[in-house]
Amino acid sequence: MSNRLTFMERMSERITALESVLKKLEPVENILERMDLLEQSIYSTKRVFTFQDACMYIGVSDSMLYKLTANKEIPHYKPRGKMIYFAKEELDEWLLQNHELAADDAMRMATEAATTQPFLKQRRYGKRKKD
Repeated sequence: MSNRLTFMERMSERITALESVLKKLEPVENILERMDLLEQSIYSTKRVFTFQDACMYIGVSDSMLYKLTANKEIPHYKPRGKMIYFAKEELDEWLLQNHELAADDAMRMATEAATTQPFLKQRRYGKRKKD
């Protein structure tokens, strides 16, 4: 029985030690939140991004961004032929291309088009009916 009590006492001591460590980590969470806010403000003030900045800004891996630049799918600059830079405005435009409408917007546009442009007198392709 004495071993069990000592084990429980040691367990209790370890739990209190863990609780004290967790209390010390609470300010770290606040620091991480403030760092996120600082990163966001840096991205809003910068006009030109380095390769790593661009990866973090658009949320892709290094290899994905290398593929995009190699295939010339994303606008980028190489002023000295080696280092790659990106303009923030061009990255924003690239990110916002291929806009997908919401289902409600698509239905509204379809009904507007149907009322303003009826399909009655359009030429149909394929077999034509003879009058």
